[in-house]
Amino acid sequence: MRFLVLDGSHLLISLIQRILDGQVDLEEVSTFDEALEALEQHPPEAVIANIGPDGLPWRQFQSVCQSHSPKIPVLFESCVFHSPEEAGLGPLNHSCFFIEKPYPASDLKEQLHRLVRYSESQAKAGKRSEV
Repeated sequence: MRFLVLDGSHLLISLIQRILDGQVDLEEVSTFDEALEALEQHPPEAVIANIGPDGLPWRQFQSVCQSHSPKIPVLFESCVFHSPEEAGLGPLNHSCFFIEKPYPASDLKEQLHRLVRYSESQAKAGKRSEV
């Protein structure tokens, strides 16, 4: 299982590696455009994206992830916005999540395990439909 991480800090990568302890491979990108390119060329099983005040089209990003089959779950995190609505995402569905920074490591752990479970369920559903 591969997760795409869009964040300017290597700290998040270290936290994810420690929390998931080898359960996933991490691909790190540092720009919005690199993330879109990765989604198009080699879609991951999940995405973790840090939303800053830069006004990027995050709703479009969310739509790209949701249009994949199977859907790519996304964990949006932000120290600037307090909610997905404030970040311009609108209400989130069952495959997109939002966490406000700073957050306790236990909250990040819960969200990461949610991404893993969702990704695993999508993979199982995809295999069933191919049979």
